[in-house]
Amino acid sequence: MRARWQLGQWRGIPISLHWTVFIGIPWFLWQTRSLADTAIAFVAFFFLLLAHELGHAAVALRRQVEVHKIQLFFLHGNCSHDVPDYELDDVLIAWGGVAVQLVVLVVALGADMLLALASPFARVVASPLLRVFIGTNIFIMVFNLLPIASFDGAKAWRILHILAEWAKDTSWAHKWRRRSAARKTARTKKLEAESERIAADIIDKLKKRKSDV
Repeated sequence: MRARWQLGQWRGIPISLHWTVFIGIPWFLWQTRSLADTAIAFVAFFFLLLAHELGHAAVALRRQVEVHKIQLFFLHGNCSHDVPDYELDDVLIAWGGVAVQLVVLVVALGADMLLALASPFARVVASPLLRVFIGTNIFIMVFNLLPIASFDGAKAWRILHILAEWAKDTSWAHKWRRRSAARKTARTKKLEAESERIAADIIDKLKKRKSDV
């Protein structure tokens, strides 16, 4: 049995399909109990996997990082590319797949709402497709964003550190730190002045008491 099938190329990047993708067929058959619905759901599932990896590849090419190949597996894939020179490029490439899935999710939610209002029957017919583009889509997004090595989340969540560093260098952040420092200095000077006034009052009272004696 062949473990991998060559599907074609996208912008010169070879795309292959691993046999594990076909695990989706019994999975959807168990969910839908219908051959027709299983076929529709599996095609939608395959589209999600491919769109996710093409999202990685598109961002990589945009950031001028060479992409070597794309492989599709069950629930995830692999977009093989050169190591980016900059950490930001690596992080953006990691988010590329989920970003495409998010677009699909928004479109599917909008279509679901429109069909519910315009044609409930059409919504029922499209339910196998929408179920994958909404429910399964969210599951794959969460699965890929787990902060575990070899998953997108291992690189994607480094965006938080990058944003924190970026915030420190922005002009508004600098102004905020400068104003905070100025307020702190003013409070310190006010406390020092108050302390000096209290000390002076105490000294004056002691001198007055001594003179009275």
